[in-house]
Amino acid sequence: MNKSKTHDRKSIVVILEKSDTNYSAYIPELDGCIATGGSTQETVNNIEEAVIFHLAGMKEEGLNIPEAFQKDYKFIYKIDFESLFDWFSGVLTKSGISKLTGMNQSLLSQYANGIKKPSTKQSKKIEQAIHSFGEELLSIQF
Repeated sequence: MNKSKTHDRKSIVVILEKSDTNYSAYIPELDGCIATGGSTQETVNNIEEAVIFHLAGMKEEGLNIPEAFQKDYKFIYKIDFESLFDWFSGVLTKSGISKLTGMNQSLLSQYANGIKKPSTKQSKKIEQAIHSFGEELLSIQF
């Protein structure tokens, strides 16, 4: 896998979805590459392994490797809020997200439990707050 630590890597979108019994992941740019798992983290690990296996199989069969996978790349995970809170349970709390976004914790609980779906505007607000918090954490040194 060509996952480097440089900033000029191609972003590969991975769709991570929750079902009634497990999680699944697929990559729209890599037709047929899918993975499942009992948790979000297991599914993330499985899709990363599946990409390696899938690309090796394509190479072995003489198939064209999509351009995005011929150079360094990184995965960007598109997930729903229920999966987000499951993936980071114990670390990322509804109370914490409420503080970061100024949004009502009860509303966030409804998003996290799949009772309601956030609007595009609300989704972006939550995403920006989490990314901003991540940038703040990256600036910390010990």
